[in-house]
Amino acid sequence: MSNTRPVFEKKELAISASPYVYLPMEIPLYVVEVTHKDEVDADLLQKALDRTIARMPYLADTLQIDHGAVYYATNPLPMEVGRGMWLRPVGGHETNYHMLDLTCNGKVTVFSMYHGFCDGQGIGAFLESVLYHYYCMRHGKEYDPLGIRSNASTMSKTEEFDPYSTTYDVDPGFEMPERTPQETPYHVPELFPSTGLEVYDWGCRVDSKSIMAFVKKNNTSPAVAVSMLMAEAVSAVHPDANAPIFANVPVSVRHMLGCEDTFKNCSSRIIMPLKGTPLDALPFSERAAQLRGILKQQMNPNVYRSIYNMLGASHIKRMEEATDYWEEIKKPASFTTISHDTFYIDYIGRLHQTAYADNIVDVHFICRPPAGNTVHINLIDHGGQFRIDCLACNDVTAIIDALEQAFAAHDLTLERMPKRHITLEAAVWREGLEKHSHRR
Repeated sequence: MSNTRPVFEKKELAISASPYVYLPMEIPLYVVEVTHKDEVDADLLQKALDRTIARMPYLADTLQIDHGAVYYATNPLPMEVGRGMWLRPVGGHETNYHMLDLTCNGKVTVFSMYHGFCDGQGIGAFLESVLYHYYCMRHGKEYDPLGIRSNASTMSKTEEFDPYSTTYDVDPGFEMPERTPQETPYHVPELFPSTGLEVYDWGCRVDSKSIMAFVKKNNTSPAVAVSMLMAEAVSAVHPDANAPIFANVPVSVRHMLGCEDTFKNCSSRIIMPLKGTPLDALPFSERAAQLRGILKQQMNPNVYRSIYNMLGASHIKRMEEATDYWEEIKKPASFTTISHDTFYIDYIGRLHQTAYADNIVDVHFICRPPAGNTVHINLIDHGGQFRIDCLACNDVTAIIDALEQAFAAHDLTLERMPKRHITLEAAVWREGLEKHSHRR
């Protein structure tokens, strides 16, 4: 098969993709692994994928470089289920240049994405629709979609909206709060910058009712509660930590920007101080409530509208003025130089609950921690259990052991799963492109 990338018909600028498409390296895929009770019917899964793409045709788009800019582009090539495999790279000839992919093997289906194409909520809409159509056909009945984008609904233009493409209204008199310089966060010494694609995964489970009762008792939220326990674990292993422990909390800002339906990148982050601050003097429950308040304070819609106004103008200007793509990626990328925090914690919540949910045994979100020198924790509530996946590029088993002990100290039972060593594929969306100017 030829490795020359076809030229696809351009659509709109891929403005929200800017932090990812202008990196000098390809980034690893973001993956969702779904384990089913029964063996997956690959032919039926393909039909479910076809129905999903018919409902959301933009999910079959690709990216096209023209001059120095990157565009979404129509991709007429078929999107096909990979059979008998776990994962394959997206964006190149192996997936017909699609930026999302679906594979199946035995009882497992794997959904993957290139983060420059969409974000976690984007791939969430993709997998929910595929699973919905799959089980409707498998069981021969039409389930209530309950918020899932099914073929019973029609596509809205807002589903393709780019959050960076407009200017948002900000309340009169609002002034951006003065930014206090963040102290250098404590970095776990077992971790060091890594450029590889290998990731260790420590999977854990805790009963949903137990953890939510604990959360409620401490007047806080799941992300805060688990972050505090993780900070206790880091402190137990490294009592001589010489810098504050911070958590980086990724958040979707769709609601604050009024673009709830978009599949494109629409996120920001909140920094949460956990250890090494004046809050240390407070009892656990008081700290938990205070930290929840800190999160809420940082969720001021005017702040994010102002940020997106600034970043949108910057991203558009860069794409409109870029003269050569390959020269553009030689420029410094703030995405790779940012000072990442002690750990990330992404509270995914739960998939839309459906009548066929008990056919899905496990839902597992996998990604490579940013810059390779932090720990990334994914939380998802499914089937009456919280799945807590701790992902790192080096061995932090001692911290996971301490995390189990921290849960036990608060009368919570953490079920450990076998440690996995996973190799994530990198996106290859620039595959087959020659490194010279692509002029209009």
